Amino acid sequence: MDAPFLTHRLEALRESGTYRTLPGQRKGVDFWSNDYLGFAHTQRQQGVFASTRVFASIAPGSRLISGDHGDITALEQRIAHFHGHPAALLFGSGYTANLGVLSCLARRNDTIIYDALIHASIRDGIRLSGAAARRCTHNDVEDVRRLLAAASTEGERFVVTESRFSMDGDVAPLRELAEVCAGHGAHLIVDEAHSIGIDGSQGAGLVAELGLQEHILATITTYGKAPAASGATVLGKEALRDYLINFSRPFIFTTGPRPEQLAAIARGYNLLASEQIEARDNLAAVIERFCTNTFYQRVQGPTSQVQGPIQLVYPRGKGHVMDLEADLLADGYLVKGIRYPSVARGEERLRICLHAFNTLEEVDGLCSSLRRHLERRM
Repeated sequence: MDAPFLTHRLEALRESGTYRTLPGQRKGVDFWSNDYLGFAHTQRQQGVFASTRVFASIAPGSRLISGDHGDITALEQRIAHFHGHPAALLFGSGYTANLGVLSCLARRNDTIIYDALIHASIRDGIRLSGAAARRCTHNDVEDVRRLLAAASTEGERFVVTESRFSMDGDVAPLRELAEVCAGHGAHLIVDEAHSIGIDGSQGAGLVAELGLQEHILATITTYGKAPAASGATVLGKEALRDYLINFSRPFIFTTGPRPEQLAAIARGYNLLASEQIEARDNLAAVIERFCTNTFYQRVQGPTSQVQGPIQLVYPRGKGHVMDLEADLLADGYLVKGIRYPSVARGEERLRICLHAFNTLEEVDGLCSSLRRHLERRM
């Protein structure tokens, strides 16, 4: 059966310049993946694959039916201990973890205050919850305070943020947010997808670095970035774990994690324990080199100069951010152009991801390429 509405809607995207296509396999120097510590890069080079032997006896099915196993619980306990929380519950992905937490914790008489730059998965979870949603200015503690004071006290109040933001690379004022939430009897929820591996001892995250575990209702840690695996864990108290097992539909009605996924997560934690310090030092040198180069070479932008692996360049002048992506690809550099709806209109940018495995020569080459193409468009 023909569905002309599909073609019409896609054509509208093309006309607006927001049509997306899969990139396929591209060759070049990696400045676009979330493999910040290089764990995935190293495993590909060495041909290392996660062993499934320990988890091989796990049967397919929901964790509430046939898919549960003592080895999964043991891994969850290890994860909880690593991050300094009492309990943990594994989900299949960061998206389903965020969806599962927000959709069931908040209810219709509750209020959720969320950062303006929060991830799409959290926004979708908020919509499913039916709670009143209030957007706060990005990283603005006083705006959070104002919205909490104005929120109804008949239900629960939640504040949701990321510890390190995926599209801007900056860090949330978690300590101040925790204090505001405590003063208003609100619950703080933190997505640490881009913080694990980067912040805290052995990469345990910003929540652990600041010692805020007791002050946060739920911490969502995902494995598709620095740990070089897939899946996610929700960290918190035992009561939170029990609640999610009973109320979170994405957990209840999803097949439990497979042996390959569990083994990769376990290996990710092994690497964090043994190699994170050296990899983090290498990454810091790469970040410093990039920031120094963009400053002295006067790369137009301006650049964000955030002290982290995510760096931004905002093109000005003629041309589209996707044209710049193509120019850099032609020079052998994989950099992603970010546009609406991933970011607000007018906030299009090149998102540059730096890694522990990038060489200083590669960074210099990227900066030279950036400068040349940006100046050509001025």
